[in-house]
Amino acid sequence: MRGVFMKKSRFSPDKFMGELYLNIPRKPYENAKNADDVSEIGREIKAKTKELLGTDRIPCKPEKLDIVPDGKALEYPEYTLQRYSAEICKGLNMLFYVLTPKSIKSAPGVVALCGHGYGVRQILRIKKNGKKKHFNYFDNYQKNFGAELAKRGCVVVAPELFGFGEARLQKDLKKPFYISSCDELSHHLLPYGLTVASMRVYQALVCAQILSGMEYVDKSKISCMGISGGGLTALYASVVEEKFSKTVISGYVNTFRSSILSRWHCPDNYIPHILETGEIYDFACALAPRELLIESGRKDKLFPIEASEEAHGKIKRVYSLAGAEDKLSIDVFDGRHSVSGRKSFDFLSK
Repeated sequence: MRGVFMKKSRFSPDKFMGELYLNIPRKPYENAKNADDVSEIGREIKAKTKELLGTDRIPCKPEKLDIVPDGKALEYPEYTLQRYSAEICKGLNMLFYVLTPKSIKSAPGVVALCGHGYGVRQILRIKKNGKKKHFNYFDNYQKNFGAELAKRGCVVVAPELFGFGEARLQKDLKKPFYISSCDELSHHLLPYGLTVASMRVYQALVCAQILSGMEYVDKSKISCMGISGGGLTALYASVVEEKFSKTVISGYVNTFRSSILSRWHCPDNYIPHILETGEIYDFACALAPRELLIESGRKDKLFPIEASEEAHGKIKRVYSLAGAEDKLSIDVFDGRHSVSGRKSFDFLSK
């Protein structure tokens, strides 16, 4: 029996969803004319971002982190890798790796935030036991950037982000490595006024705190880098945490309309009321005059280059108003949805 499919319906919500975007979004920087305007708007966006994420509402945070080594340190030619755990709020232990270059006295510190795949090990290219990983299923798009930064002299703290890898729900651990717990966690956090982004940004802030407590980390050179969903986390974490003097956002800077709202995306991308504060590029503008490097691939189908370049233009204007043109770098590279690294690795290691 042949099925009957409707091709058109005047009751479809497509038009309504388009009207929502046209009527709700704010343009906070539209009338900005000088550096003072940029600074004032940036403070407003920072306050609203903290409110939207609700990281202050996450309950049962410890007064002091109890950081515990988890296994033996592993030696690589350029750096030492140590796995740790810390209870960052009651019932939630965070797994993270610290990559420490050899023979250092003072070094830049980087919080490295992975995107979707098999978790934090994907940016370190290691197996669970820490040995080099040769399996290359999803490896290429993240370019093992955590390990690459350590090779260039950065102290890297790389957390297993909430809902990825070993930080998935127990029932999901038996599923293939690339299936996250984002969907269920996103839904179940909403009644508490939280999102997956809330939890991941909180993790990034904890990692910044950990770097700040390391004697051999230059406190003036604490940075953040993320790809895709990790780019989202890096962006919002950098808005609320001024410890991050440099930020690299790879495979995320675009417009909500052309990326997150144009197709199915993982629910960890959606934060209630976010468009009432601004577009993706407005949050990037809020980082001015701090140093920012954006990576966008010309063949990125998830975050189309035309909209990325529109966003680049908006950010350039605001950085120019702030007198910080030299603090903004944009790497448009001939690639797909991936880390570039051709500018960002040196940018963070300086």
